Amino acid sequence: MAGTTPNSERAQVMSVQAYVFVTTKNPGPRAACRAIRKISGVVRADALFGGPAVIAIVQGRDLAEMDAPIDAVVQLPMVVDTETHVVRHIEQEDVVRNRVLGRRRSPSVRGRRSRPR
Repeated sequence: MAGTTPNSERAQVMSVQAYVFVTTKNPGPRAACRAIRKISGVVRADALFGGPAVIAIVQGRDLAEMDAPIDAVVQLPMVVDTETHVVRHIEQEDVVRNRVLGRRRSPSVRGRRSRPR
């Protein structure tokens, strides 16, 4: 990530984040977005064109800590429905390694020349 140090990246990996997709009454997306941004535990909230009306990123030390901000979003009067997706953290080294390994063919693949012994 740009602008982060190794320690801050480790801190982010140790925490849990979730995307909360929010459907609101009309008119309501702007008001919902402003209200969601004020909730403790919400890292970011943005109103969207199209559905869902708002998306928020919630963060906590564990799943239990994220319950309070998610419940606070659900209880807002303009919120009709929410859908929450927990983030799966994948370390950058793993992503690069998997890309490289995914492109390599194993020696047992047909059509590959056998090496002289």
